[in-house]
Amino acid sequence: MDLRIKGPRKVELTRRPGFPGLATFIFASIGVMLLLGPSVRAAVRNKVNPVLATPPGVEFNLGGFVGDRLRANLNEWELRVPAANPAMIQMFRDRDRKPGRNLLPWSGEFAGKYLCASILSYRLLKDPRQKALIGRTVNALIDTQGPDGYLGPFDRAERLTGNNWDLWGHYWVMRALIMDYQEFGSTRALQSAERAADLLVRTFLNKDISLTNDGSFGQMNYAVIHAFTLLYRITGRPQYLAMANWIVRQWDKPGAGLYLKLALAGKEMYEFPGNRWESLHDFMGLYELYLLTGDAKYREAFTHIWYSILKGDRHNTGGCTSGEHTTGDPYDLGTIETCATVAWIDLSVDMLKLTGNSRVADEIELSTYNGNLGGQSPAGGWWTFTTPMDGVKRAAVESINFQCRPGSPDLNCCSVNGPRGLGLLAEWAILKSGDGVALNFYGPGTIKTQTPGGNTVTLRQETEYPVNGKVQLQVGLGKPETFDLKLRIPGWSRATRVLLNGKEVSGVKAGSYLSLARPWKSGDSVEIDFDMALHFWAGEREEDGKTSVYRGPILLAFDPTYNEFDAGALPEMDARRMSFEFVRTELPIQPLELLRVKAIDGTEVTLCDFPTAGAYGNLYRTWLPIRNVKPLPFDPSRPVWNYRP
Repeated sequence: MDLRIKGPRKVELTRRPGFPGLATFIFASIGVMLLLGPSVRAAVRNKVNPVLATPPGVEFNLGGFVGDRLRANLNEWELRVPAANPAMIQMFRDRDRKPGRNLLPWSGEFAGKYLCASILSYRLLKDPRQKALIGRTVNALIDTQGPDGYLGPFDRAERLTGNNWDLWGHYWVMRALIMDYQEFGSTRALQSAERAADLLVRTFLNKDISLTNDGSFGQMNYAVIHAFTLLYRITGRPQYLAMANWIVRQWDKPGAGLYLKLALAGKEMYEFPGNRWESLHDFMGLYELYLLTGDAKYREAFTHIWYSILKGDRHNTGGCTSGEHTTGDPYDLGTIETCATVAWIDLSVDMLKLTGNSRVADEIELSTYNGNLGGQSPAGGWWTFTTPMDGVKRAAVESINFQCRPGSPDLNCCSVNGPRGLGLLAEWAILKSGDGVALNFYGPGTIKTQTPGGNTVTLRQETEYPVNGKVQLQVGLGKPETFDLKLRIPGWSRATRVLLNGKEVSGVKAGSYLSLARPWKSGDSVEIDFDMALHFWAGEREEDGKTSVYRGPILLAFDPTYNEFDAGALPEMDARRMSFEFVRTELPIQPLELLRVKAIDGTEVTLCDFPTAGAYGNLYRTWLPIRNVKPLPFDPSRPVWNYRP
């Protein structure tokens, strides 16, 4: 079936006898749709709506640790990348020059990943420098697009062959262009994404062409399914949904990942032939297909895969996969790639929206604070390739320097993708539900969004969270309105106290949303006091006999920088008697928190937060000698890292 459009799309309106207002009506209808905005127009494609959704036009003003890290990333990384790495765009212009560039199979992803991270960052910071730089970079990228729609860096002999990751690169570029359209309303960006998509449709749809010859079961190239589902939701063009369905059929052919078939059969992800981290973006296509079609098998497969990863491949840091693959072993000592952790956060945001399960938000918070921010230099100038549970944090430009090229010395898969994990906060910090809003992120600052009645509500938090469990939440509202304010009560907070306008609220339950459905007015206040007692994860397999310790969402680590002895001399501690006091350091890098505890033999041990651990380039440890902690079997409703003796 040929779904190509012959010639330019054209609409002619004629006034028929008896229907004098037809043209006026149609134009008025189009005008109304345009006024509704991209997100509203796209939502009408859904056969099923998620429980929660990211509201449009949210305004953030975040302070504290997260705000500092966002601004460090902006100033020390994001704003300097295009000028410091001009080959990021130039490689697209030079694709047919002789001699050609020495490209990596995934070189085409760098520009797209960088733009995706930057647009998310802009949603959080709204810095005018960001907007201008994003606009220049997007326009420069579009200017390189071939007449046929091609948006990759490879020459004519290599492009779209499946021998490289060209479709993977197109996925990231198309996703960035879609995000640019959604954030800034750029029709030029959307049209560019469509031209690239149309080229892929013409090349592959319903043709006997395999994308599995990339040496990895096609899991990188088939990830473009996610971009096609997003484009279909925006445009309604049937060839994009047809392409997504074609990819689903390709998945279950011999030599491919067998994702849908094996997930529905109850197999764990590590048992899939294609079990690398890149396939998490394929699975995001499953989520979108469920919303677009209402077919329950997509939801079943998607949720099964998410829990499979949670069970066997989410480490104590919140990092994901080992050696770039799922192994079914969260204690596996293989590399924990930054890209994989960001993909896990991305996938989990979809899971949170699909299910409305606050337990998922707890996991996103764990991964963001530890696995993701633990891979960022405190000064903001670089990101890791791997962020080990025990080990040393090295800049990606050091550990995977084989990806550096003339003209792009800072670019590699993780340096351009790490910031996206932090930027994804814009996608989950606050969500809308059918009858209100759900607050997932706690930290100093303000968040403004719309109520179901169209009011602007400002939620101002005065807090030192996550160092302190006390949160003072002030509500600002233009006029009184009844709606449901849902507050995430983390699973690790066993005894949470909530006061509404000074009166204690009953029914507060760990690991759920506290629903405050009531008439709200400006000046209402909510006081939250989270239970910040230490909680533990007893290691097994490679970490048998060792324990990880958390305070709130923060994983604690031993760093010899703050101690008089090295990791090899760590004394044994007792979870039942592990009281602590806060201490400070005069060193230039200020940790989020420093805790001093006493070992069984009386030795004082200082532990720091994982995001700061290893900042001075030294060996750190998160699996520690702590007794009286027993392993917990996996239970979807009870995190293994929430044990208390």
